[in-house]
Amino acid sequence: MSFASRPTRRTLLAAVGLGAGAAVLSACGEGGASEGDGLRVVTSAYPLAFLVARVGGEHVALTDLTTPGADAHGLELSVKQTMTVEQADLVLQIPGFQTALDDAISTQDGENVLDVSSVIELLPASAAGEHEDHGGEGEEEHAEHEDEGEEGDEGEEHDHGPDDPHFWHDPLLMADLADALAARLGELSPDAAEEFTEAASALRGELEELDVELEESFGAADAAAGGRRTFITSHAAYTYLAERYGLHQVGITGVDPETEPSPQRLLALEQVVQEEGVTTVFFETSASPKVAQTLAQNLGIDSAELDNLETRQSEDADYAQVMRSNRDALVESWA
Repeated sequence: MSFASRPTRRTLLAAVGLGAGAAVLSACGEGGASEGDGLRVVTSAYPLAFLVARVGGEHVALTDLTTPGADAHGLELSVKQTMTVEQADLVLQIPGFQTALDDAISTQDGENVLDVSSVIELLPASAAGEHEDHGGEGEEEHAEHEDEGEEGDEGEEHDHGPDDPHFWHDPLLMADLADALAARLGELSPDAAEEFTEAASALRGELEELDVELEESFGAADAAAGGRRTFITSHAAYTYLAERYGLHQVGITGVDPETEPSPQRLLALEQVVQEEGVTTVFFETSASPKVAQTLAQNLGIDSAELDNLETRQSEDADYAQVMRSNRDALVESWA
């Protein structure tokens, strides 16, 4: 697939930091309506809320439907939240990510929806953990696991469709969505259109700078670790990160964190650890760490945390800070 091109030179940091917009985000209740006037915009994942806050600023009243620390995949809506979706001026939707939101949107004409997949080419869910330079038996094992996972998901609450929703681990895709969001908000509020465009442009500069920083860090880690950049995660939420920076993600499960790994999958993971010198199994706060921690313990290696960014874990860490923190944890595991 084609991703946005890397910047040819370093982009100067914009005057406004990546942390701006925190006041707008903090005004949102946990899954409730925000206070204030402005365009009523609804999101259902922290990265989307981050973009709305940064691009929309004081011109939007933001409602984020997720609860910090909860599994965003399993979002359920109250009657009040469903009405909020119906009455919103704009709803950001990642089709297939959250069945409850998809169902709420399906009862309407969809004119108030910005479909993320219409802006970003989402990766297929089946691609999770399958990247270049890691062919052979490992990929065959992974493909077999994916098939088993699809069969095992029958009757499960989560049905994520054919696409991987976790695009936000690629900063340049975030920038693309910011541009599209600015255009859509400008249509809804023409008087503020120029402000939306300027905010999206400033944010793109910051996200491009973050992209260059991550690329340099992962490149340096590659040289230091002799090309060993494999990481195991509790669920395959980091495919876009791996795709962007040439990493090798191996998920204990697929895109859905609720899927239980088969015994064959656990044996395959043990082989990956032995063959590729993996030192750490990563778990996530929003998904049960038990399987990842048990696997690490059984194999005599470390376990550590990555933040999948589906919800905001702390008001003290914004999108860019979490991306850097995840980078640091990964690089440390390869040292």
